[in-house]
Amino acid sequence: MSIQKWGGVAAIAEASIYLFGFVLFFTILDPSGFEANVVDEASGIAINGLTLDVAQRNLLFMIQNRDSYFIGYLVCGVVFSFTLLILVQAIYQRFKQSFPELMIFAAAVGYLWVGIVLASSLIFLIGLGAITHYYGLNPEQALTIHRTLSIVVEALGGGIELVGAVWVLAVSYVGLKSHIFSPWLHYWGMFVGISGVLTLFSGLSFLSTQPLFEFMTAIFGLGQILWFLVLGIGMLSETSIAESVSYIED
Repeated sequence: MSIQKWGGVAAIAEASIYLFGFVLFFTILDPSGFEANVVDEASGIAINGLTLDVAQRNLLFMIQNRDSYFIGYLVCGVVFSFTLLILVQAIYQRFKQSFPELMIFAAAVGYLWVGIVLASSLIFLIGLGAITHYYGLNPEQALTIHRTLSIVVEALGGGIELVGAVWVLAVSYVGLKSHIFSPWLHYWGMFVGISGVLTLFSGLSFLSTQPLFEFMTAIFGLGQILWFLVLGIGMLSETSIAESVSYIED
Protein backbone atom coordinates (compact mmCIF):
# COMPACT_ATOMS: atom_id res chain seq x y z
CA MET A 1 0.00 0.00 0.00
CA SER A 2 1.35 3.43 -0.97
CA ILE A 3 2.32 6.11 1.55
CA GLN A 4 -0.58 8.27 0.36
CA LYS A 5 -3.08 5.50 0.96
CA TRP A 6 -1.59 4.96 4.40
CA GLY A 7 -1.92 8.69 4.93
CA GLY A 8 -5.60 8.61 3.97
CA VAL A 9 -6.24 5.78 6.40
CA ALA A 10 -4.28 7.67 9.08
CA ALA A 11 -6.32 10.86 8.54
CA ILE A 12 -9.61 9.01 8.93
CA ALA A 13 -8.21 7.25 11.99
CA GLU A 14 -7.31 10.66 13.49
CA ALA A 15 -10.90 11.82 13.05
CA SER A 16 -12.13 8.61 14.68
CA ILE A 17 -9.73 9.05 17.60
CA TYR A 18 -10.97 12.60 18.13
CA LEU A 19 -14.57 11.34 18.21
CA PHE A 20 -13.60 8.59 20.63
CA GLY A 21 -11.89 11.14 22.88
CA PHE A 22 -14.83 13.54 22.93
CA VAL A 23 -17.27 10.76 23.79
CA LEU A 24 -15.00 9.30 26.47
CA PHE A 25 -13.85 12.45 28.25
CA PHE A 26 -16.98 14.58 27.93
CA THR A 27 -19.62 11.94 28.63
CA ILE A 28 -18.32 8.74 30.21
CA LEU A 29 -15.53 10.39 32.21
CA ASP A 30 -17.42 13.55 33.13
CA PRO A 31 -16.93 14.01 36.91
CA SER A 32 -19.60 16.70 37.26
CA GLY A 33 -22.26 14.20 38.33
CA PHE A 34 -19.94 12.23 40.58
CA GLU A 35 -21.14 12.32 44.18
CA ALA A 36 -18.27 11.17 46.34
CA ASN A 37 -19.13 10.10 49.84
CA VAL A 38 -16.85 10.41 52.79
CA VAL A 39 -15.08 7.11 52.21
CA ASP A 40 -12.89 6.33 49.21
CA GLU A 41 -13.76 2.79 48.18
CA ALA A 42 -10.51 2.48 46.21
CA SER A 43 -8.22 3.11 49.17
CA GLY A 44 -10.56 2.64 52.15
CA ILE A 45 -9.57 6.04 53.51
CA ALA A 46 -12.21 7.85 55.58
CA ILE A 47 -12.48 11.61 55.14
CA ASN A 48 -13.94 12.37 58.59
CA GLY A 49 -17.48 12.93 57.39
CA LEU A 50 -16.58 16.02 55.36
CA THR A 51 -17.88 16.67 51.87
CA LEU A 52 -15.17 16.68 49.23
CA ASP A 53 -14.49 19.91 47.37
CA VAL A 54 -14.41 20.00 43.57
CA ALA A 55 -10.66 19.34 43.26
CA GLN A 56 -10.75 16.41 45.69
CA ARG A 57 -13.85 15.00 44.04
CA ASN A 58 -12.26 15.15 40.59
CA LEU A 59 -9.12 13.49 41.92
CA LEU A 60 -11.08 10.68 43.54
CA PHE A 61 -13.13 10.23 40.36
CA MET A 62 -9.91 9.90 38.34
CA ILE A 63 -8.47 7.32 40.73
CA GLN A 64 -11.64 5.25 40.74
CA ASN A 65 -11.70 5.35 36.92
CA ARG A 66 -7.96 4.93 36.49
CA ASP A 67 -8.13 2.25 33.80
CA SER A 68 -10.57 4.27 31.68
CA TYR A 69 -8.29 7.32 31.85
CA PHE A 70 -5.30 5.14 30.99
CA ILE A 71 -7.03 3.71 27.91
CA GLY A 72 -8.24 7.17 26.93
CA TYR A 73 -4.76 8.70 26.94
CA LEU A 74 -3.28 5.59 25.37
CA VAL A 75 -5.62 5.95 22.39
CA CYS A 76 -5.98 9.75 22.20
CA GLY A 77 -2.32 10.39 22.92
CA VAL A 78 -0.03 7.51 22.03
CA VAL A 79 -2.00 5.99 19.15
CA PHE A 80 -2.91 9.47 17.88
CA SER A 81 0.77 10.48 17.84
CA PHE A 82 2.03 7.54 15.79
CA THR A 83 -0.94 7.80 13.44
CA LEU A 84 -0.22 11.50 12.99
CA LEU A 85 3.40 10.63 12.22
CA ILE A 86 2.23 8.60 9.20
CA LEU A 87 -0.07 11.40 8.07
CA VAL A 88 2.62 14.10 8.33
CA GLN A 89 4.96 12.01 6.19
CA ALA A 90 2.24 11.27 3.63
CA ILE A 91 1.21 14.93 3.38
CA TYR A 92 4.83 15.96 2.91
CA GLN A 93 5.34 13.47 0.09
CA ARG A 94 2.14 14.59 -1.65
CA PHE A 95 2.56 18.37 -1.27
CA LYS A 96 6.32 18.87 -1.52
CA GLN A 97 6.49 19.27 -5.32
CA SER A 98 4.82 22.69 -5.33
CA PHE A 99 6.33 24.35 -2.25
CA PRO A 100 9.31 22.22 -1.13
CA GLU A 101 10.77 24.74 1.35
CA LEU A 102 7.43 25.46 3.00
CA MET A 103 6.63 21.76 3.20
CA ILE A 104 9.94 21.06 4.91
CA PHE A 105 8.90 23.63 7.51
CA ALA A 106 5.40 22.12 7.73
CA ALA A 107 6.78 18.60 8.16
CA ALA A 108 9.11 19.78 10.94
CA VAL A 109 6.18 21.42 12.74
CA GLY A 110 4.10 18.27 12.24
CA TYR A 111 6.80 16.09 13.76
CA LEU A 112 7.09 18.56 16.64
CA TRP A 113 3.36 18.23 17.21
CA VAL A 114 3.73 14.45 17.28
CA GLY A 115 6.44 14.73 19.91
CA ILE A 116 4.50 17.16 22.09
CA VAL A 117 1.31 15.08 22.11
CA LEU A 118 3.27 11.88 22.76
CA ALA A 119 5.27 13.48 25.59
CA SER A 120 2.18 14.90 27.31
CA SER A 121 0.43 11.53 27.08
CA LEU A 122 3.34 9.56 28.51
CA ILE A 123 3.71 12.09 31.33
CA PHE A 124 0.03 11.64 32.17
CA LEU A 125 0.24 7.84 32.08
CA ILE A 126 3.20 7.85 34.47
CA GLY A 127 1.62 10.54 36.64
CA LEU A 128 -1.62 8.59 36.91
CA GLY A 129 0.19 5.75 38.66
CA ALA A 130 2.00 8.18 40.97
CA ILE A 131 -1.24 9.92 41.94
CA THR A 132 -2.91 6.63 42.76
CA HIS A 133 0.06 5.53 44.86
CA TYR A 134 0.36 8.74 46.85
CA TYR A 135 -3.38 9.04 47.40
CA GLY A 136 -3.19 5.97 49.61
CA LEU A 137 -0.40 7.60 51.63
CA ASN A 138 -1.37 11.26 51.68
CA PRO A 139 -4.44 12.54 49.79
CA GLU A 140 -3.28 16.17 50.03
CA GLN A 141 0.08 15.29 48.49
CA ALA A 142 -1.71 13.39 45.73
CA LEU A 143 -3.86 16.46 45.08
CA THR A 144 -0.73 18.60 44.72
CA ILE A 145 0.76 16.11 42.26
CA HIS A 146 -2.50 16.06 40.34
CA ARG A 147 -2.54 19.86 40.02
CA THR A 148 1.08 19.93 38.89
CA LEU A 149 0.49 17.13 36.41
CA SER A 150 -2.55 18.92 35.00
CA ILE A 151 -0.53 22.08 34.33
CA VAL A 152 2.25 20.18 32.55
CA VAL A 153 -0.09 18.02 30.46
CA GLU A 154 -2.29 21.00 29.59
CA ALA A 155 0.72 23.08 28.56
CA LEU A 156 1.97 20.35 26.24
CA GLY A 157 -1.21 18.68 25.13
CA GLY A 158 -4.01 21.11 24.45
CA GLY A 159 -4.10 24.27 26.52
CA ILE A 160 -2.43 26.13 23.67
CA GLU A 161 -2.99 24.60 20.24
CA LEU A 162 -0.31 26.63 18.46
CA VAL A 163 1.89 23.86 17.06
CA GLY A 164 -0.90 21.75 15.58
CA ALA A 165 -2.61 24.88 14.28
CA VAL A 166 0.51 26.05 12.43
CA TRP A 167 0.83 22.65 10.76
CA VAL A 168 -2.82 22.68 9.65
CA LEU A 169 -2.42 26.25 8.38
CA ALA A 170 0.72 25.45 6.39
CA VAL A 171 -0.78 22.33 4.83
CA SER A 172 -4.00 24.17 3.98
CA TYR A 173 -2.12 27.08 2.39
CA VAL A 174 -0.01 24.79 0.20
CA GLY A 175 -3.03 22.68 -0.75
CA LEU A 176 -4.99 25.77 -1.72
CA LYS A 177 -2.19 27.29 -3.79
CA SER A 178 -1.36 23.97 -5.45
CA HIS A 179 -4.99 23.06 -6.17
CA ILE A 180 -4.63 19.75 -4.34
CA PHE A 181 -7.97 18.33 -3.16
CA SER A 182 -11.03 20.51 -2.61
CA PRO A 183 -10.42 24.24 -1.96
CA TRP A 184 -13.20 24.14 0.64
CA LEU A 185 -11.15 21.60 2.61
CA HIS A 186 -8.26 24.07 2.76
CA TYR A 187 -10.46 27.08 3.58
CA TRP A 188 -11.86 25.07 6.45
CA GLY A 189 -8.34 24.05 7.47
CA MET A 190 -7.24 27.68 7.55
CA PHE A 191 -10.25 28.60 9.70
CA VAL A 192 -9.45 25.74 12.09
CA GLY A 193 -5.77 26.65 12.10
CA ILE A 194 -6.43 30.32 12.89
CA SER A 195 -8.71 29.26 15.74
CA GLY A 196 -5.88 27.17 17.16
CA VAL A 197 -3.35 30.01 16.84
CA LEU A 198 -5.67 32.34 18.78
CA THR A 199 -5.49 30.06 21.83
CA LEU A 200 -1.92 31.33 22.28
CA PHE A 201 -3.24 34.65 23.59
CA SER A 202 -5.43 33.17 26.33
CA GLY A 203 -2.63 33.82 28.85
CA LEU A 204 -2.86 37.60 28.56
CA SER A 205 -4.35 38.99 31.77
CA PHE A 206 -7.05 41.06 30.12
CA LEU A 207 -8.07 38.14 27.90
CA SER A 208 -7.74 35.21 30.32
CA THR A 209 -11.33 35.47 31.54
CA GLN A 210 -12.83 35.73 28.06
CA PRO A 211 -14.85 32.65 27.00
CA LEU A 212 -13.72 33.27 23.42
CA PHE A 213 -10.56 31.21 23.89
CA GLU A 214 -12.38 28.18 25.23
CA PHE A 215 -14.56 28.51 22.14
CA MET A 216 -11.47 28.67 19.90
CA THR A 217 -10.08 25.53 21.53
CA ALA A 218 -13.38 23.75 20.90
CA ILE A 219 -13.41 24.92 17.27
CA PHE A 220 -9.87 23.62 16.76
CA GLY A 221 -10.69 20.23 18.27
CA LEU A 222 -14.09 19.70 16.71
CA GLY A 223 -13.09 21.34 13.42
CA GLN A 224 -10.21 18.93 13.00
CA ILE A 225 -12.62 16.00 12.97
CA LEU A 226 -14.17 17.22 9.73
CA TRP A 227 -10.79 18.32 8.34
CA PHE A 228 -9.12 14.96 8.99
CA LEU A 229 -12.10 13.05 7.65
CA VAL A 230 -12.38 14.97 4.36
CA LEU A 231 -8.60 14.98 3.95
CA GLY A 232 -8.47 11.21 4.37
CA ILE A 233 -11.28 10.65 1.90
CA GLY A 234 -9.52 12.93 -0.61
CA MET A 235 -6.23 11.09 -0.26
CA LEU A 236 -7.84 7.68 -0.63
CA SER A 237 -9.98 8.77 -3.58
CA GLU A 238 -7.01 10.28 -5.38
CA THR A 239 -4.99 7.13 -4.80
CA SER A 240 -7.82 4.94 -6.13
CA ILE A 241 -8.14 7.07 -9.27
CA ALA A 242 -4.38 6.97 -9.85
CA GLU A 243 -4.32 3.20 -9.45
CA SER A 244 -7.24 2.81 -11.87
CA VAL A 245 -5.53 4.96 -14.49
CA SER A 246 -2.30 3.02 -14.04
CA TYR A 247 -4.16 -0.27 -14.44
CA ILE A 248 -5.86 0.93 -17.67
CA GLU A 249 -2.56 2.13 -19.13
CA ASP A 250 -0.93 -1.19 -18.37
